Amino acid sequence: MIRLFISLPVTVALIIFAACNQAPVELSWLQWKWTSSPGVLALLVAALFYATGSASVWIVVLRQIRRARRAEQELRTLRASLPETDVPARPPGLTSAPVNSPMLKAYAAPQPVETPPAPEVAPTAEAAPQLPKPPEHS
Repeated sequence: MIRLFISLPVTVALIIFAACNQAPVELSWLQWKWTSSPGVLALLVAALFYATGSASVWIVVLRQIRRARRAEQELRTLRASLPETDVPARPPGLTSAPVNSPMLKAYAAPQPVETPPAPEVAPTAEAAPQLPKPPEHS
């Protein structure tokens, strides 16, 4: 999104510059001389710099992609070379925790078993306290 905020005004400014400067002018660089409008020259230079910047970014991105693929392949070969007996058993749900993690040790530790409390016996009529009866009004 930020590229849009930067590239859109620059592109619009270049187009306006090219539209306003259409008269042919004699241009020279070192020993070369040619006739062209400054607007066309500005658009050509902008296109050249855009292509150069894009190519340099893609070179960096392709290097990173290559390094990531190489690291992933190395990880696959290392995992394949591990014997199955070296893999510690883990409780389900904690597969991504490190082996020496305190959380894994606490989770794998035997948990105390709670016994449910004895069911309460419903009070009988003999043991229930007697409440006084309200006075009757006539």
